[in-house]
Amino acid sequence: MKKRWMGLLLILSLTINMAVIVVAGYQSYQQDNQAVPVTDLETGKSHHFFHVLGLSKSQMAEMEPMAALFHNQLKKLHSAMEIKKDLLIKFLSQKDVTRSQAEQLQKQIALIQENIQKVVISHLLDIKIILNENQQKQFFELLRASMNSQECVFPNQGDRQ
Repeated sequence: MKKRWMGLLLILSLTINMAVIVVAGYQSYQQDNQAVPVTDLETGKSHHFFHVLGLSKSQMAEMEPMAALFHNQLKKLHSAMEIKKDLLIKFLSQKDVTRSQAEQLQKQIALIQENIQKVVISHLLDIKIILNENQQKQFFELLRASMNSQECVFPNQGDRQ
């Protein structure tokens, strides 16, 4: 009986840790997707990252539908993640919880996280194809800076100017 309680306590602890990581990751994602415009020091006007890169009209025409699709995919995946998190908490609060059932739900959550990573990487590679060499360099410098700070220079889907 004592081993069973210890096992359940371990599962609960792992679940709470996983939930904290998921919530922290989601909040970080939300903060990173808040558009923080880049200010041109000469004019004082705000620009999003694509203005800084100096994209041509044809590049912008390629980028916009791709960005809309990307944000749609992420929105669906994050919705699925929220559903699985709620299911996990609901499931763990039940009286008869088995380790294998909890592990199955955890695997489903991990699969969603893996899909989010794949979508993001694929999107970055698609953007890279559209950009010329100099724009790529600037883009990845902005991306690196964005990942190392609390501010993000990449706009949300609805933050177009």
